Amino acid sequence: MAQKKYPILNTPKGVAVWPNLNAPDTKFKPEGEYTARLAFDPNLPEVQQLIATLEKVRDELFEEFKAEKPAHKKFEVAPVFTEELDKDGEETGRITINFKMKASGVSKQTNKPWSRKPAIFDSKGKEIKNPPTIGGGSTLRVACELGGGGVPSAKKFYLSPKLVGVKLLELVTFGSKSSKEMGFDEDEGGYEADDAPAPSTFGGEDDAGSDEDTSGGSGDF
Repeated sequence: MAQKKYPILNTPKGVAVWPNLNAPDTKFKPEGEYTARLAFDPNLPEVQQLIATLEKVRDELFEEFKAEKPAHKKFEVAPVFTEELDKDGEETGRITINFKMKASGVSKQTNKPWSRKPAIFDSKGKEIKNPPTIGGGSTLRVACELGGGGVPSAKKFYLSPKLVGVKLLELVTFGSKSSKEMGFDEDEGGYEADDAPAPSTFGGEDDAGSDEDTSGGSGDF
C-alpha cells in the first residue's frame, strides 16, 4: 500500500550539526547519502509548531502502517526529534532532527542508474550553482518530504524526513567561526555575496518518485 503523500515541508531556521551537503557520505552506504541534521531551540513557537506537524504526520502514517498487517499493531511510535547531548553526555537544551537524501540508485522502471543532490539556495531564494563548503554551525532552513516506516528489531515506527533542499542563511565553513561567534553584528549597505545567479523555485525571501530518480527538488521556502 502506497503511503499518503504530503506537501513539501519547510522548517524554521536551525543550526547545522555535521552536515553532508556538498558531497554524499558513502562510509556506511555505497550509494551515498546527503544529510542535514539541524539543532533547534524547542522553546521557540515556530519549532513547537514544527514538532506538532511532524507528530501529526507520523501518527497518520502509523495508523496506515498498523492497518497493513496484524503484527504491526505491536509497534510503537518513535519520537520525531532527538535531545542533543554535549561531549560529556549532558543535554544541551536543544533538539535535533535529521534530514536525509539518497544520492544514487537504479530505477526500477528503466533499470538505469540515477543520481541527485539537494538544491541549495541563498537567503534571498536564489539557487547557488557552486555552493561553498557548508560546515557545522551554519544556519539553514530545510525543505523535506515526509514518509515513515517500521524497524522490526526495535518494534518502532519512525518518521523519515527526506531532504529536498536547503536555504543557506549564515555560512560557517569547516574549522571557521560564524560572524556572530566573532562578535560581528549586521552593517547596512555593505558587501553581499553574489554567487547565486539562477532564480529560485523556492518562493520569496527568508523572513521561504517511487524510484527516487530525480535530481533534488523544490519547495516553498
